[in-house]
Amino acid sequence: MKLKITNYSRLTQFPQSKGRKLLLNLFEIGVNAVDPYLSVLKNVEVNQEREQLRINQDLYSIQNRKVWVIGAGKAVGRMAEAIEKIFFKKSLSGIICVPEGLKKEIKTTKVKVYESTHPLPSSINVQNTKKIFEMLKQVKSEDLVIVLISGGGSAIWAAPIPPITISEFVELNKLLIHSGMTIQEINTVRKHVSLIKGGKLARRIPCETITFVLSDVIGDSLENIASGPVSPDSTTFTETKNILKKYDLWFDAIPESIKTIIRKGANGQIEETPKPTDDIFRNKKGYIVGSNKIACDAIINECNKRQIDNLFLTDKIEGDARWIGKIFARIAIGLIKGKSNPFLIISGGEPTMMIKGTGKGGRNQEVAVAFLQELSKIDYTSDITFLSAGTDGIDGNSPYAGAIIDRNILEALLTRKLNIQQYQEMNNTSSLLSELDESLIETGPTGTNVMDIHLIILNSDQIENNKL
Repeated sequence: MKLKITNYSRLTQFPQSKGRKLLLNLFEIGVNAVDPYLSVLKNVEVNQEREQLRINQDLYSIQNRKVWVIGAGKAVGRMAEAIEKIFFKKSLSGIICVPEGLKKEIKTTKVKVYESTHPLPSSINVQNTKKIFEMLKQVKSEDLVIVLISGGGSAIWAAPIPPITISEFVELNKLLIHSGMTIQEINTVRKHVSLIKGGKLARRIPCETITFVLSDVIGDSLENIASGPVSPDSTTFTETKNILKKYDLWFDAIPESIKTIIRKGANGQIEETPKPTDDIFRNKKGYIVGSNKIACDAIINECNKRQIDNLFLTDKIEGDARWIGKIFARIAIGLIKGKSNPFLIISGGEPTMMIKGTGKGGRNQEVAVAFLQELSKIDYTSDITFLSAGTDGIDGNSPYAGAIIDRNILEALLTRKLNIQQYQEMNNTSSLLSELDESLIETGPTGTNVMDIHLIILNSDQIENNKL
């Protein structure tokens, strides 16, 4: 299923829309490059005659083996479809858990699909996770387990350590998401109050295990993606306590049952998450099959084909969304002064935001609005177009993937004299951007998730039509 921006025609209706057309097309190319189905298939070579799999340089025998599939995340439906194609001749069973609303799009016949809540866990998620645990009790040592992981898996697989209740677990996740923590810090906490995260799922799998991962974290660390359910964990209970103190959550905000678990762990009364030297990981290996870098590389390759000069900054953008938006704007303003030809700047990552208001929006819209605010301070009307959007098609609590900013939006802002700061204080960037003509990008859920893509095009008016 290829991504299509559903409101493309409205977004490109302006007389000066070359920049918009280019960036929207490149965003589609980047997202389609990490299609979960194709990402799995292109990383696995099957020798049906020898009954072998080759993944990179690793060989796996599948002769006379029962294959089990488990998975959680926004992209695992399409990944499971690919696994069924690979193992179509084998005995195969499985369970995957996906966000609500995605099941109808998934066409598996052997792998069962259960819908769970996202971004916050619920009792449904706990029940679905128990189904995974029950299925794994049937697995034998000579079998093969395939684990599918993508963004969203950390909330979808929920198994709080008793006596933590599901309501307390949900409250903790709300606090973490709204705190401004990095995803690594959030996942450190999640691992130490869970029965499945931080490598603990690996303890329940008695056989050789292959994990396919679509990365949604900076650096593509297996231990952080979906909180690393089958990967060794390098973090500790003591680090968990220090993170909660760092963000002023330890003393008043965190439920007492959670603090009790963390205290006991830090004192050695509860077993730590399994570490890299643990024998349970001897026959378990993970492979990154999709990432933000892969999406960015696809965009770079397309720009080179179209002979558009470009610069790749990084796939590791992180930090406060508003600060990042301002930095992007300053980079654009600084570079355009010395360039007359079209020039594209490409980057990816995952900014964070502190949520204090009750409005609609997300981190990509926060980045875009901060970019706009920086341009508006100097009444800048040069040919700059900026796109910030999530590859999963869902930005925060809004129905949008992100936003696109250009001269048309800046002109609308200055004409209508809207106060950006008022909208920012309420985290209500969707409402602000809705007031500014067509800037919000609509895709619906894309079925993949490799963080966010940020694109800037300078001097787009000079692009030849055949390069758009």
